[in-house]
Amino acid sequence: MVAAWSPDDEKAVVGVVDRETSASESSADVDDSLEAALADRDASVVSGSIEDVLAVEPTLLVAAGEADLSAVARSETATPVLPVGDVAGLESIPTDRLPEAFEAALAGEARTQSRPVLGVELEEESYRALFDATLVTDEPARISEYSVRSGGDLVASFRADGVVVASPAGTEGYASAVGAPSLSAAVDAVAVAPISPFATRMRRWVLPDDAVTLAVERDEGDVVLVVDGRSVAAVPVRSTVSIAVDGALETLVVPSASLEDR
Repeated sequence: MVAAWSPDDEKAVVGVVDRETSASESSADVDDSLEAALADRDASVVSGSIEDVLAVEPTLLVAAGEADLSAVARSETATPVLPVGDVAGLESIPTDRLPEAFEAALAGEARTQSRPVLGVELEEESYRALFDATLVTDEPARISEYSVRSGGDLVASFRADGVVVASPAGTEGYASAVGAPSLSAAVDAVAVAPISPFATRMRRWVLPDDAVTLAVERDEGDVVLVVDGRSVAAVPVRSTVSIAVDGALETLVVPSASLEDR
């Protein structure tokens, strides 16, 4: 869902989420760009962990890169976030265009885009994925047998190095490298694809995003659950991983025309 956005408060508080991983854009670069953007406005910038930033009740958030965007999604905040840098699957702003982006946003020219977040459950533990959830053998090139179910019905079982379930945003990242179809944010679905399947001909699937279940039917090596690039748990044989949409992340989108006009 797309909606117009404008700051509610007279004094905007911009929260910058510190980077969790190294990348071309640093939080210092973002801070410098924001200071330039907000120099003539009654606004302030707060940087830190997602917990520290949310504690000051920011008007909006800034996150540079997939790791920090995933951290924002895990926090379940309703505060919109502006993606910065090269983020596959999401409209983002280059760091050097942040001054123009904030000028446009604070002038009421931005909009919010609702991005589905996947809830991932394994043995009473819950995780959240903005991009994808993957079952994969811990040791490279070790094939195991996996099954995929949708709404309780068997979709397929296959031997492979792993299997990935991706949100629409996630289909533009790692999932695309293993042949998952690209999905529009307007589609209530996930893409599912085997990773290095044993069979030379193997389908990929687009399934409803409300009830996908993965299972390890037989393993030839330890299998782990990876959520948005983070290895979170071992997956025993016959245990199930349930995946369904669990809320959304509101991202801030600044039209390119607004950037070009400044």
